[in-house]
Amino acid sequence: MVPTASLRQVAISCHDFLPGWLHLNLPMILETTAQSIVTAPVLLCGISAGGQRNRTLRFPCRVTQGHPTRVGRLCVRLYTWRVLRPVLRLILDLWEGGVMFSPAWRMIARKYHGVEFGEYSYSPGLKPGDLPPGTVVGRFCSIASGFVVLRRNHPIEWASQHPFFYRQTLGACESDRLEPVECNPLEIGHDVWIGANVIILPKCKRIGNGAVIGAGSVVTKDVPDFAIVAGNPARVIRWRFPSEVQEVIAASHWWTEPLEKILQHRAVFTGPLDPERLKRFRTVFPPKAGGSSERTL
Repeated sequence: MVPTASLRQVAISCHDFLPGWLHLNLPMILETTAQSIVTAPVLLCGISAGGQRNRTLRFPCRVTQGHPTRVGRLCVRLYTWRVLRPVLRLILDLWEGGVMFSPAWRMIARKYHGVEFGEYSYSPGLKPGDLPPGTVVGRFCSIASGFVVLRRNHPIEWASQHPFFYRQTLGACESDRLEPVECNPLEIGHDVWIGANVIILPKCKRIGNGAVIGAGSVVTKDVPDFAIVAGNPARVIRWRFPSEVQEVIAASHWWTEPLEKILQHRAVFTGPLDPERLKRFRTVFPPKAGGSSERTL
């Protein structure tokens, strides 16, 4: 059941903080939205794999081809009101499938927080503003809870490390004395798995495609493609694949393909990448020329 009562209660609690036109219409908007929310199984382009019977997916039926719904676009507009943000995120969870599927969630992250978050990537409980401005997350990433990204350190070489002496908002400095976090962005590649309670420190600027970071790791430097790292400080434990297999996957750029095509050939993803499955993978996802599609989100 959709919690319409909860939505109405939020609207009532927001009443005193909103302009007249909005608090008059917000309860109706929320209740209409809640009553219409349906997450239904849909068939994506008659997907079949290896002669198997077509299957349905639990997928928000109103989200198509990465475009936000009308409700999603309204949520993006209303997100400028901070008091509404919790309920707007709830609506997007119910209406567009949350962080994994919602185009509006990604528009909010980009427009209001300067974060690029790729399609089908997800993290439980992640809010659009949880990552620092300038962060880029690729497609199909799996990020566990407790993920922390730090983009600058306290100035340990100064006489004092306290923010009184470098942060303008505290009143002791006429301007910020450290570079903003946007000057040191973090790039997370595609198909990355990040375990619980991982901390990324400022000297790490890139986490490579297909990388794995073990739970509780403290990452102090860049993580190569397809590396499995863990520890404090994190170090390479081993590689997911031999170098020749890494080259095949990296050259395919499979993560840039439409979801319909990927799921149509899902048999190559649903088991260990043995020689036979690797051969089929190479046939379905041949090498792509150039790297212009690497930043596709």
